[in-house]
Amino acid sequence: MSAGSFRKSLDASLLVARILKRLGCGDLNTFEGRLRTQKVQYFAQLFKVSPEYSYGLYLRGPYSPDLSHDLFEIKKQGMPVEDFSAFVSNELEDRFKRLKEYIKEKSTRELELASTLHWLINAAKLPPSKAREELKNLKGATSEEFNLALKNIAAI
Repeated sequence: MSAGSFRKSLDASLLVARILKRLGCGDLNTFEGRLRTQKVQYFAQLFKVSPEYSYGLYLRGPYSPDLSHDLFEIKKQGMPVEDFSAFVSNELEDRFKRLKEYIKEKSTRELELASTLHWLINAAKLPPSKAREELKNLKGATSEEFNLALKNIAAI
């Protein structure tokens, strides 16, 4: 196993993969699985559950090439990604449970819109009115979808 080919440290990369696995994500075999994995990691960072990767805005919302690289590297090297039942820290476990509840019944589309809206407001520093227009232009989001995405990011 070569630790030198990861964007993050080997430990951080494996921790992210294990957290994603515990959340039911990390499937790299389908586009839908990779897309959901990207969005769930984005929110795992917001909930301060997972090590941070940098994200840029791409066609399907915030995307981290480094995260993809590290997850594919773990898969390529055949590293075991064991599940774990709880975090050592109760505070971290509580944040994890909030995150799990947050993503539980959201579709990939809902995660894509909420993460994109969050990125537009917080990373691109657009005011909500401009972010609404940008979400409509980039994602074809309806007013109902925008309102739901706004509600979803307010719940973080």
